[in-house]
Amino acid sequence: MRIRPNHRALLAAGTAVLALSLTACNGDDQAAATGGGSADKPAASTSGSASAGTGTPASNEKPADTTTTGAPGTSKAPQKSSGGTSAGSGTSGGSGSTSGGGGGSANNTEAYAWKHACAMTQLSVNVRPGSGSQRIIEVSNKGTSACGLDLLPTVDLGDSNSADQSRNVRPLVPSGLGGPDHALLAGKKAYAVIDLNPGGKAGSAKGINEMNVLVSPSHMANADTRNFPIASGTQVSGPKLGLYRDSVADAVSSMKQADTPQQ
Repeated sequence: MRIRPNHRALLAAGTAVLALSLTACNGDDQAAATGGGSADKPAASTSGSASAGTGTPASNEKPADTTTTGAPGTSKAPQKSSGGTSAGSGTSGGSGSTSGGGGGSANNTEAYAWKHACAMTQLSVNVRPGSGSQRIIEVSNKGTSACGLDLLPTVDLGDSNSADQSRNVRPLVPSGLGGPDHALLAGKKAYAVIDLNPGGKAGSAKGINEMNVLVSPSHMANADTRNFPIASGTQVSGPKLGLYRDSVADAVSSMKQADTPQQ
């Protein structure tokens, strides 16, 4: 019978085709399981670099790291730069403070002077002739810091040879005194003017040959009083004393307003 052999031949051919198909499928599965294929290897390498940092040379990883972390790194750099600028601003501010001090130092300002009274050890005092019967009391700050003086000195005129100074003559001073101390910056001078005989009277107090000056009475002891001679024959009558000023002219103007006995 011819049909049976043909059937067997067809069956054999089908079996061969099926075997070839299974072999091809097994080959593809094996390649997938073992990571075979040139297209799969770079993907596996990239994955390894991202997760463990291995599998590719370090020189190949750095560009990847730069690309991944470059943004945070860049943001940190401006922060440091900003900090430097802030420090620079602080330095600039310091310069402004120095400039505001007027003497190159934070402790050489009026505000500092009002909180720190002058000590006699940082001052020098001189009395010199002015116009007519006027005398100029000149106080210099020879220290490195500003300090505060009372608004005017305490002055009395008397006889240096007398043991009793209670009757010494005191000048008139401006009324309505008040306000902060007179600020005396380092290296600067303050002036107070006294006119021994503003009315120009011929008659004068007898036996006066000395002027006693305490430059800042509320801050200093009587031991800090300084004595200055007055020439014999000097006319002394109704003396007037003004406030401390930064110039002699202003001190003269203040003296002319004196109308109240000094206590």
